Amino acid sequence: MSRRRLLVRSAAVLSVLFGGLGTGVAHATTGTALYVDDAAAGCSDTGPGSQTEPFCQIQPAADSAGPGDTVHVARNTTRYAPVTIGSAGTPDAPVTFVAAPGDNPAATATVRVLAGTSTPAMTFSGARYVDVSGFSLLSSGPSTLVFSLSQHISYDTGSVSTAQAGTGTGGTIAVDGSSSGIALTRLQIAPESGGPAFASAAGAQDITLADDTTPLGGGISATGTTGIHLAGDTIVTTCGNGISLTDGTSGSVENTVVRPDTTASCPDTGTPAEITVDAASAPQVTADYNAVNPLSTGTDYDWAGTAYGTSQAFLTGTGQGAHDLDQTDVTLSTQNTPLIDSADADAPGELATDLHGAQRVDDPLVADTGTGAGDYDRGATEVQDPLSLGIAGRSSADVYVGVPVTFTAGFVNPWSDTLDGYRYTFGFGDGTTATSTTGSVAHTYTQPTTSTEIYATVTVYRPDGTTMGTEVSLYLAVRPLPALTGSLNCRSASFQIAPSLPDTAGCAFTAAGFSGYPITSDLISFGDGSKAVSATGSKGVVRHTYAAAGTYTVTQRLTDSDGRTATDTTLTTVGPSYVATGPSRVLDTRKGTGAAKRQVGPGGVVRLKVLGVGGVPASGVTAVTLNVTDTGATASSYVTVYPDGTRRPTASDLDFTAGRTNPNLVTVRVGAGGYVDLYNAHGHVDLIADVQGYFTTRAGSSSSSSDNRMSNLAPVTPTRVLDTRYGTGAAKGKVASGSTTTVTLPKEGRGSGTVGAVLDVTVTGGTGSGVVTVYCGSRPSTSNLNYRAGQTVSNLVVTKVCTGGKIRLYNSGGHVHLIADLQGLYTNAVDGTSPWGSPFVPADPTRFLDTRNGTGAPAGRLGANRTLTVKVAGTHGVPADATAVLVNLTGVAPTTATHLTAYGAGTLPNVYDDNLSAGETRPVLAVIPLDANGSLHLHNASGSLDIVADLEGYIG
Repeated sequence: MSRRRLLVRSAAVLSVLFGGLGTGVAHATTGTALYVDDAAAGCSDTGPGSQTEPFCQIQPAADSAGPGDTVHVARNTTRYAPVTIGSAGTPDAPVTFVAAPGDNPAATATVRVLAGTSTPAMTFSGARYVDVSGFSLLSSGPSTLVFSLSQHISYDTGSVSTAQAGTGTGGTIAVDGSSSGIALTRLQIAPESGGPAFASAAGAQDITLADDTTPLGGGISATGTTGIHLAGDTIVTTCGNGISLTDGTSGSVENTVVRPDTTASCPDTGTPAEITVDAASAPQVTADYNAVNPLSTGTDYDWAGTAYGTSQAFLTGTGQGAHDLDQTDVTLSTQNTPLIDSADADAPGELATDLHGAQRVDDPLVADTGTGAGDYDRGATEVQDPLSLGIAGRSSADVYVGVPVTFTAGFVNPWSDTLDGYRYTFGFGDGTTATSTTGSVAHTYTQPTTSTEIYATVTVYRPDGTTMGTEVSLYLAVRPLPALTGSLNCRSASFQIAPSLPDTAGCAFTAAGFSGYPITSDLISFGDGSKAVSATGSKGVVRHTYAAAGTYTVTQRLTDSDGRTATDTTLTTVGPSYVATGPSRVLDTRKGTGAAKRQVGPGGVVRLKVLGVGGVPASGVTAVTLNVTDTGATASSYVTVYPDGTRRPTASDLDFTAGRTNPNLVTVRVGAGGYVDLYNAHGHVDLIADVQGYFTTRAGSSSSSSDNRMSNLAPVTPTRVLDTRYGTGAAKGKVASGSTTTVTLPKEGRGSGTVGAVLDVTVTGGTGSGVVTVYCGSRPSTSNLNYRAGQTVSNLVVTKVCTGGKIRLYNSGGHVHLIADLQGLYTNAVDGTSPWGSPFVPADPTRFLDTRNGTGAPAGRLGANRTLTVKVAGTHGVPADATAVLVNLTGVAPTTATHLTAYGAGTLPNVYDDNLSAGETRPVLAVIPLDANGSLHLHNASGSLDIVADLEGYIG
């Protein structure tokens, strides 16, 4: 090992080894007290050595001391000069050198003596009966502590170190052949590599090394020494030679741990044994209760010239070491190691206290395998009771104002010591304290902490009143007591009910409060008079099926064990699910389909059966969507479609003039017996109706092929998806007669969850008359839009959507331009692409706007490039949180050709809802989104006109 490396290690080990200072051998002393203090202002080496005028150095005190005198040497931060002690005491009145308080406040401070040259720091020359305790010696020479011609010397508790490699056989501690009765106890001996920690010369007698340690290597060497006893030492070796007894040395080696410096690099062969006793010494040395642990390349014992690699081989070959251990890398610790409670308490020279002056204690976790008291540990250090302070605990991680929290003293107590008689003082970080004899106390904070967290402390007192220490808790924040809160959400698509369960709501709930006040009741009522549901847990989803479509108030009422209550409400809208059919013709008075074969006269009513026909089920249907067409009218008139058995509303669904053919899409509730009524106001007219789909309240089943067609409506921002005038969605130019145009919807219409689309379809510039049919799959025989040459006409269309978001438009007549604006999508699943639809709630037709008479807006025509805003949500049965409305929108008598655009939030979109010629009155069904204020916007492009709007339902 290098000198530089060892010096660094020496400094580190010296600084931490000592836990306190022991005492020397006890004698009856009645002498004078002498004082040494080199930091005292009045110190003098020629003075009396009194407490008021101490010596500056140790040497004059040593020269002055006689039998029974005690020399008190101050523990200062400075280092004293080397000293040679030749004092002579008597067996009953030894000369004593002890460490006394000085200017070094460290609890482990010793008297430090430094020899800056090769001179030993302390030499005993011709000394007798001298006790030294509490000194740390350091020398630059090969030997630091030397005994010459000296007898009955005890040197206890301290350190002895060399600062450079020694030569020859001299040790850091050296005893000559004329010295005897030397006791070296509780010492850290730190030699530079190259010399032994201890060496005694031939002729030396009666030497004891007990509870010493050599942490930096070196070993114990005795040559021709009579009666050397090693007891309870811990010897760290560098490549063997931990103990060497030669040339007829006698004595004992017991309770000693010999282990290698694992950082040292040693040769694979030729490394000396850890313990060597030559043939001349072996008959006079006993060895037992040791723990010998060489490197894997080393040897345990070399006894009388024979090497032994294990303790068992050693026992077999010599009869020695019956209780030795040779487990590699065994160290003394608080763990369950075989060194604990396994030493020979009666070993020659063994002490009642360890290296640090600690008493021998029994480890209850380890069986006693030693002799005598049975609780001595091998090596220089006795494992002490590991009882120590931990972290102050508390009963709750979260601390709240007004809620008691219990603080508890924490201990590390693997030996399960009784804590009877201990006392505790708690500080809570808020300026208050409390005492306890149980180790725990409850405290209630009255104020929350601010930005700085606090911590609690507990000071622990032993039964004898001494302070064990103070422990702290983890930092804590005192918070206001959490409010009891609940929340409801019946809108999110993530927990909404699939369209296959119409009129059913799914509502997510949360419930939170203070864990110390558990929630005792969480009742959710659904606003329809049904019994409230009891919810459990901090969150979840509840379902409820309503008897009728509509918007309902859902209420959550919470109560906790402290009697606190909380309420939350939200709206939910439920309605029937839409199923697209054919389309299928269910009425044609020209042919007697669905009614008598004749025109409907003025004031006439056609009672049309819609349940059980045209693909509509015979029951479980609340409304149907019909494409209603007038043809062959003899006079200008209007048609109102309404549930059979109800009072006819003032609203109209179809306005027409004589001689024209006009379609309009109508969604109407089904009346008594499965009928709807069609009323004609004036003249005679033929009526045609094609069913496009129906709204059902009947839940689907896994065996029903219609389940995947049940859907809800998702309004979208009006978007133009086809305009052949500009090449939007298809080739630029009029479509030919008998041609089919395929349109691909935007991305949101291409998902697997999209089953239908709502479009406003317009034809313009036709070279002849014809019809347009919008479809998916096989083309039906029905039509959606009738037009004449040169006419611009629109109609709302509900169509199925094919895979990939595709729909088809068939043109039967002359060449014509086609325009299509997407208004909504019918969807049945959340697939990451398709929007989630909302229930549609049909309503009896209700007029909410008529600019001719001031209904819903000031009376007066809407001018060119003007926009009319109409509040709809919160009126006429439309809930405040409705997202869109279904409106029959009618433009009345414009002064010039124009178009109406209906929209919700945002800027005016480039779409048309109603196209009108000058003087024409034409209705069109429209799905109109509502803005954040629940309003819709109607924009007129040119001229001026009146506007009429009839509500047919809303989307929740």
